[in-house]
Amino acid sequence: MKKTLRLIALALVLVMSVAMLASCGAPNKDPDDAIAALEDNGYKAAKDNILVPLALKALGVDGVKTVISGSAKIDDKFETVTVIYFESKDDANDAWEKVQEYANGEKDDKAEDWVCKKSGAMIYYGTPAAVKAAK
Repeated sequence: MKKTLRLIALALVLVMSVAMLASCGAPNKDPDDAIAALEDNGYKAAKDNILVPLALKALGVDGVKTVISGSAKIDDKFETVTVIYFESKDDANDAWEKVQEYANGEKDDKAEDWVCKKSGAMIYYGTPAAVKAAK
């Protein structure tokens, strides 16, 4: 009986751990899937893999592959998200401080919540609702 209870408890812990990992707050790792998720949630979304990456390179941010952004007015709040996809995790790490400084400058004074995070080879910033919509 004790072994059975231990196995059930272990299985429950494993299931909860997988659920917690699956619910991470980062946007989708595929830019096209993130764009589709934003549009499905009522956001206007755009993807650029030429002009914005070149502009960022000129500003000293190297290794940018694609940039997506989405925005919507939901419940009288303006929700926005920007996701920068890098060629590698190392490129994202190298750009982290510059992007974080820029993102915090983009924060609307009226925005109560604002996130700016790094996840693997991407850096994303915006309102939590918009980040969640990009999953």
